Amino acid sequence: MYRDIVIKLNNWLERDEIIVILGARQIGKTSLLRYLKHTLDAQGKSTIFIDLEDIELRNAIKNARDLTNYLQTLGWEKGKRQYVFLDEIHYIENATSVLKYVHDHYPELKFIVTGSSSLKLKFKMAEPLTGRKVVFILYPLSFMEYLDFTARKELREILTKAGSSIIAEPFLAQLTDAYEEYLIYGGYPKVALTRSYDMKVQVLKEIQTTYVEKEIRSFLADKNFGKFNALVEFLAAQNGGFINITEISKEVGINRVTVTRYLMLLEETFVVSLLRPWVSSRQKELTRMPKLYFLDTGFLNFILKNFNNLSLRANAGSVLESAILTTCLRAMKELEEIRFWRTKSKDEVDFVLRRKQELIPIEAKWSERPKVPSGLRIFLKKNASKQAFVILKNYYGQEKINDEIVKLLPPWAIEFALWK
Repeated sequence: MYRDIVIKLNNWLERDEIIVILGARQIGKTSLLRYLKHTLDAQGKSTIFIDLEDIELRNAIKNARDLTNYLQTLGWEKGKRQYVFLDEIHYIENATSVLKYVHDHYPELKFIVTGSSSLKLKFKMAEPLTGRKVVFILYPLSFMEYLDFTARKELREILTKAGSSIIAEPFLAQLTDAYEEYLIYGGYPKVALTRSYDMKVQVLKEIQTTYVEKEIRSFLADKNFGKFNALVEFLAAQNGGFINITEISKEVGINRVTVTRYLMLLEETFVVSLLRPWVSSRQKELTRMPKLYFLDTGFLNFILKNFNNLSLRANAGSVLESAILTTCLRAMKELEEIRFWRTKSKDEVDFVLRRKQELIPIEAKWSERPKVPSGLRIFLKKNASKQAFVILKNYYGQEKINDEIVKLLPPWAIEFALWK
């Protein structure tokens, strides 16, 4: 099925760079490659798909000559333009050296490759491919994609036409219900395609099990699995909170070095994201504690073992914040970055999007009350901003603060308001 990232990828398909697509396991990378292959095939282009999860195949491709010989066996002729899709590239030993050689000596070969662990790829794709690759991250489904995957195409069409403008009833209520479902079960494609709610939970269990078995097992000894899982459960309960390594070490019973290593594993395998503070000095920035968010709310809720409606949950706000952060990460352009803001007196704004010289504050509340939080008001007094947003459950409106307009929008409207 179509993914919105295709628009970005299309701009690079006719260039020379190797396209690298990273993302969590079962986030849809293989399906994305097959979609691109199908599109190119329909245009009469010559393509080859290689699944490197095939143990025999990856054992047979150990160097550049093995790869070119295999491509020739599949019909590639030297000098002929060929699009080569390599799924799970990290399974090839010396993958960067192989790709570098073939890229430099056979420029007619266009490689599109995927990897599930950026940690492995950072070790294997560092210097050798400098200047030869462009990297994209495939995140969980956006809400627009979720509407497609759950057969709500009418709602998607209505939302596409409306953008960040007001949507009337009964469609407003339908979108609110759909978005709450999206927050509860998350954006893994297989979960979205599963109709039964009980089966969605079972699919999430399989995703979590696969993550531990295939992604984490290669980094940890069996005796450490219990500690790693204990840390993940602790972090899930603290989603959206500050990361204090010393406190976590005491609470979970793991030394500080190991906590830091496990956090790096979680971040590099696209399970969590560490959000840094916005401050005026980069030096001060390094001394401030980051916040941690899970990138997929379904994965988060499975760890918490809580799939109740958000109205029954004390952590509804942090679940929404995770979704908004992932929305921003998915849509942000080059040189944009996202932070949070907090003062010593604990005035706070959930997110601050830094766009060139502009700061755009964003507050997220799973609430129907049309209210601008005090932290955002204080931020606007201290920082000039052309745009400011409060994300609410299902409310459209605006309020003037210090000669600046704060827009109040439902969560599905923020991407339209900022990027479309």
